[in-house]
Amino acid sequence: MNIENAHEPRRVLLVDDHLESVASVARLLETYGYEVRVAFNGLQAVSTAVRFRPEVAFIDLSLPLLDGYGVARQLRAMPETREATLIALTGWGADDVMTEVRDAGFDLHIVKPLSFDALLAALATVRA
Repeated sequence: MNIENAHEPRRVLLVDDHLESVASVARLLETYGYEVRVAFNGLQAVSTAVRFRPEVAFIDLSLPLLDGYGVARQLRAMPETREATLIALTGWGADDVMTEVRDAGFDLHIVKPLSFDALLAALATVRA
């Protein structure tokens, strides 16, 4: 992946309540030149996104305080974040979950466990 490509996203928000795994992914993305912020619950995700204005947000669907669907709906409703690419992260890949993900405003859906290669591949397909 050529991270010097001006069309690839630079600001990434990671939202997951698994503290160690999200921190590890954040550190790896930073070594690839991405500016990364993390949030560990849905309310923190919304407030962080408004300030940070990510180009891409990877959002776990099962979050405390506000689930990932609610986060996506709020981000889509705010001018600061409405254009961000939202990627749902979940352990489920059933058709009904995919429909709910799209209806909430997500652009993509990745089934966990998330590999770092899958994360980089998703970023490479997103255009800021």
